[in-house]
Amino acid sequence: MTHQTSDKFLYEGNEYKLVGISNERDFFDIASFGITTTGWNTANYRGRLCRFTVVEDELVLKDLAVMTDQNLPINNVFPRKLSVREQLANYSSYLAEFGSIFLDGDTYYLDLNLPIIYTGKLLIADDFIKEYRVNGIFDSPLEFRKNLLVIVEEGLVFDVIDVSNIIEKERKRRIITETEMKNFSNNSDVFKLFSKE
Repeated sequence: MTHQTSDKFLYEGNEYKLVGISNERDFFDIASFGITTTGWNTANYRGRLCRFTVVEDELVLKDLAVMTDQNLPINNVFPRKLSVREQLANYSSYLAEFGSIFLDGDTYYLDLNLPIIYTGKLLIADDFIKEYRVNGIFDSPLEFRKNLLVIVEEGLVFDVIDVSNIIEKERKRRIITETEMKNFSNNSDVFKLFSKE
């Protein structure tokens, strides 16, 4: 299976990849808005890509790219529909406008600022380490130098903890013990490391 594109997370002016969700079932479901995906590409089987952020300590869905035939509003925002042909013909201008979610849909919702009511932990990561590229389906925190644990209570970001040193120790432990890196993208394994955080 092709490596899947990760959702994005804007925090303090930087864009991170969302590499772990402690309670995935309760996090975000596009179907709750009545939207069904009608397509996908090999790097995005979900048929959608999100960009989350924190606004005044609140977790929000900022932008959404989705492959759908529907034209439904979300949070009073109507989407922009763009054909693949149009996206490719105007690639550089759309890339500048949509950023990292570009080409992961044909329907774009920008500046949604939709509160996400969620309780759990999120792991966001940045500063990719090429030599630790995991040949798995999803991004692993082991592939990144910078890892932040975001603790969310009922949609409010309660704390953000730099756990890069914990991830680095796990990466080193796996190298020494020759434990496979790709088996460390499972959320339950990842969040066991932070049970004391």
